[in-house]
Amino acid sequence: MKRLVLSISLCALALSVSAQFKVQSDGKIAIQTTSTASSPISINSAGSSSYYIYCGNTSGKSGFSLSAVGNSSNTSIYGGSFTSVASSLAVGLKGDAISAAKSIGVLGNVTNVTTGAGIYGTIYNDAGSALPTGSIYAGFFRGNVKATGSIVAGTTLRGALLGESSSSTGSSSGNLSLRSASVISGLSGLRVTTYQKERPELPIETEEIDLLDGDSSRTIKMPEPDIMDEQFYDKSHFALDADRLEETFPNLVYVNKDGTKVINYMEIIPLLVQSINELSAEIAELKQSGSKAASRGTTDIEESLFSPNKLYQNTPNPFKEQTVIRFSLANDVKDAAICIFDMTGKTIKKLPVSSGMDSVSIGGYELGEGMFLYSLIVNGQEIATKKMVISK
Repeated sequence: MKRLVLSISLCALALSVSAQFKVQSDGKIAIQTTSTASSPISINSAGSSSYYIYCGNTSGKSGFSLSAVGNSSNTSIYGGSFTSVASSLAVGLKGDAISAAKSIGVLGNVTNVTTGAGIYGTIYNDAGSALPTGSIYAGFFRGNVKATGSIVAGTTLRGALLGESSSSTGSSSGNLSLRSASVISGLSGLRVTTYQKERPELPIETEEIDLLDGDSSRTIKMPEPDIMDEQFYDKSHFALDADRLEETFPNLVYVNKDGTKVINYMEIIPLLVQSINELSAEIAELKQSGSKAASRGTTDIEESLFSPNKLYQNTPNPFKEQTVIRFSLANDVKDAAICIFDMTGKTIKKLPVSSGMDSVSIGGYELGEGMFLYSLIVNGQEIATKKMVISK
């Protein structure tokens, strides 16, 4: 035993006088430096009394490399675990990158995995339990995320898809070219739905961890949802029926891998503007027609009420198998037809009609599912246009 103690003492003495490894009289250790260590462990520099372990300039080498390899019995393993407890500001991990062509404060990476996140941020201490199976994210955050600057997305932002104007894409397809009243008809056929947002499952019991300095364990309390969260989950929310919207404007609907659908609400705004323009044009035309007819003691609207040429709404509508389109024609009509269009204005079907007829039947199989427009054309003039929907 004496020989063992003597050998250890000699080794410690030899190390203490080495320029590469020195144990000071105050117990601090200096590694690869001739400076007096200010940190309990100082590497390649004098260090700082603010840090337990300090690694200085490494001349082109990285500071630390921490790794851990688990096995089937492990539930969670960490390459490194950092805990900070302070009265004013506690930072678990601080990353600074200075004076480089490209500087990254904190780098997180996942490779060769089917489920993972480069950086996982949570306010619930859930150790990644909220990460969806089969999904890979550069960053995943469970809790509110706030940015004081701009947020730039390379593709889309889920929940609020952002659309581009034609000029920003570098090319333009020109003005919106849709059949008159088609935008109005398409938007008027949309259906608004309501839903309640499901509250996320939060840990019920608190968890305890042991601090690195050996102090007694402390309890980590799960944060309560803030007042905005409470209102968000208590209130009902409104959305458009994606299936119905897709029938009329399929370019506004996107489909996730799991089959759920999201809507590009931003690009509905140009359609709303177009529908307003169409309504404004119709109002202006009616005003002009009314002023011209005032001298005759009647208006075009009143004359249309007494016109024998009329088009009625198809019944049933929506329909699946068959519907009936009713109309009335003057006795002297020589050229008349019921024309059916898709929502882009393309003629799908033309059914000649004549005086003495009052209806035509349309089978759902003739057109397929979706929303269509139909017009009564008499002597080359459009009398009226209405909308019909063929359901699944």
